Amino acid sequence: MESLQDIAHQIYQRTGVMTSSKDVEKILSAAAATPHFWEIITLSQKPFSVVAEIIELLRQKNLLEVEKNGDIKFNSKGLEYLGSLKIAPKRAYTCHACEGRGINFSKLEDLIKKFDQVTINRPKAISDYDQGFVTTQTVVGRIALMAERGDLEGKKLLVLGDDDLVSIAAGLSGMPTEIVVMEIDDRLVEYINEVANKYSLPIKAMKYDFRDKLPEEYVGYFDTFITDPPETIEALEICIGRGISALSKEGCAGYFGLTLIEASLEKWNVFQQILASKFKVVVTDIIHDFNHYVNWDYLLNTVGKQYEFVQVEPKLNWYRSSMYRIETLKDSKGIENEHKPCELYVDEEALIYKGDKA
Repeated sequence: MESLQDIAHQIYQRTGVMTSSKDVEKILSAAAATPHFWEIITLSQKPFSVVAEIIELLRQKNLLEVEKNGDIKFNSKGLEYLGSLKIAPKRAYTCHACEGRGINFSKLEDLIKKFDQVTINRPKAISDYDQGFVTTQTVVGRIALMAERGDLEGKKLLVLGDDDLVSIAAGLSGMPTEIVVMEIDDRLVEYINEVANKYSLPIKAMKYDFRDKLPEEYVGYFDTFITDPPETIEALEICIGRGISALSKEGCAGYFGLTLIEASLEKWNVFQQILASKFKVVVTDIIHDFNHYVNWDYLLNTVGKQYEFVQVEPKLNWYRSSMYRIETLKDSKGIENEHKPCELYVDEEALIYKGDKA
């Protein structure tokens, strides 16, 4: 049978995403633990295109079968192959109560309830801006994390893009003195301002595209920023660079999510070098799988149409990202120049990749 390295090489040729034998091993271990494609992605934490192509390759090699309901199961030949490589099913020991965030949500029950009540009529996620908002526990978890790190209470908070409605949760917490939302979607700008007016929250939302220069009055103005950026290298650099340029001095903080589903460790490495060398900020925290996303309605219309095992409704909130916290130093600097065009959403590692664009 083929080695894991051989499979990795074939997957690289198919996807253009650097793939190692260890990546293949982790995906096989996840597939041995669950028959559900979307959970395989969650357990393996590897790019969507890589996982999909490995499952398809194993099917073609008659190592696994796809049942009518889309379940993926190793056959006897596949189980023998796993045994020969000593690959066992993935084990998970995450705390169910906090979902691995290390946050005591029992202290946040009032905020959770209030946020759900206030945002019951929130705008739906749409594909125009690659939207997909996070769960209520994630939103409130972000508030708790920023507060615990001393980055929220009595602070001025910038939210760059807010389909998650973090601004509303922060306003309801009563901790920040001022919250500014810069958001490209007119629906969200209008909605956030309406909620802020109705509940007398210290929030101002405005239309903004992070490829454009920050409004002059907000350069060096904030104590903290939070964002959920697109994950091409260009978009990550510009979005986080804008956030850093909005911070006032050393010791300020930025928060953002970064997946392993649309951003491989190779991309993490490149971006971490940008953070350290270009922006001169320090990564103080990376909390694995902190952000859990609600399954968005348009998912199956946009990805993996050629794979029957992908065209199955997810049974769990499978799309997750790690939470980064960065802190500015004396010589930290962001991006303050004029409009910077860039590719926002699509590269070899994106959910919508070349295999979906036929």
